[in-house]
Amino acid sequence: MHGPNPRSVFAAAIVAAILVGPAVHATVVLPADLGDLSRDAIAIARGQVVDVEVRWADDRHSIVTDVTLAVESYLKGGLGPTVQFRVPGGELGRLRSIVVGAPEFAIEERVVVFLGARGPMVPYVLGLSQGVFRVSRAADNSGWFVTPPALLPSAGRTVAVVRGDVNRRPMALADFERTVRALAAGAR
Repeated sequence: MHGPNPRSVFAAAIVAAILVGPAVHATVVLPADLGDLSRDAIAIARGQVVDVEVRWADDRHSIVTDVTLAVESYLKGGLGPTVQFRVPGGELGRLRSIVVGAPEFAIEERVVVFLGARGPMVPYVLGLSQGVFRVSRAADNSGWFVTPPALLPSAGRTVAVVRGDVNRRPMALADFERTVRALAAGAR
């Protein structure tokens, strides 16, 4: 009498893993323009990242990153002199959780973030990376500029990457802030 065929056992194990395995989560990022982000945000803060803490989410099934921003100014709303917000994913020890479209932050980096919130939860960045605009000093120290995030193509559509795309050119910080304040107030 022979035991079970090893191939059959392996095939049965694979089928069981697929049927009983963990739920699959998907991330869908809808394209958002600056007007949508400005109107939908509960707060729009410009500041410097002072802390980035990667940890297990409360459910212990995923990794999240809590980012603390020392706020220099609010373009909309106000959540205090420092604000903490959460982004999905991050690197925790030898584990790395990657969420497509999720922004990454570094200490001392300057950003403008468009924040949303639901109930008593920690705020989150609207539109994932679409809600983060990087602020940097001009090479000749002539002023500060804001670089828009790279936009993700919508489902089923391809977008050509074009060198010098006017939608990706840096904008003077003062002009960007004036535009965002007007959009947040509902002006077109």
